Amino acid sequence: MSLPLETILAFAVTAIACLAGAVVDVRERRIPNSITFPAMAVLLVVHGLGSGLPGLREAGLGLAGGFLVMLVPHLFGVLGAGDVKLMAAVGAGLGSSALLTAVLFTGVAGGVQVVAWLAWLHLSQGRRGRGYRLCYGPAIAAGAIGTMALFLAGQPYLTLDFSRF
Repeated sequence: MSLPLETILAFAVTAIACLAGAVVDVRERRIPNSITFPAMAVLLVVHGLGSGLPGLREAGLGLAGGFLVMLVPHLFGVLGAGDVKLMAAVGAGLGSSALLTAVLFTGVAGGVQVVAWLAWLHLSQGRRGRGYRLCYGPAIAAGAIGTMALFLAGQPYLTLDFSRF
């Protein structure tokens, strides 16, 4: 399977940003703007140069969609602002057509992460339970990488079909 240079670059930048964001999130409990903003800018440029206005539109809609999906949990104090911006970068990298898949895969990864954290908390007898905030960067990275792997395996992204309603 031969991939366009645009796809290779977008996947590489998205993966690097996600992995860097996940590592920093685990270590420092934050995802810095120095990771998310450059990634968003580079991804918009990659898609704009690679596919012109249609590519820029797809990346821009993905960026806005990723931002909005994570903004609601952020407003309720569940996620940090870095998580919101990292998912926006994922949206810019993968585009709006992949966003539903990336969000669902991220949710599954986050659920696995929560179960593992609860098991660890139970095994450690609650020694670190108070005030602990779960870092969501690793779940976002896993969801994005899973979405890219699905594409590379030749499988379609998940979609919502409202025509049957």
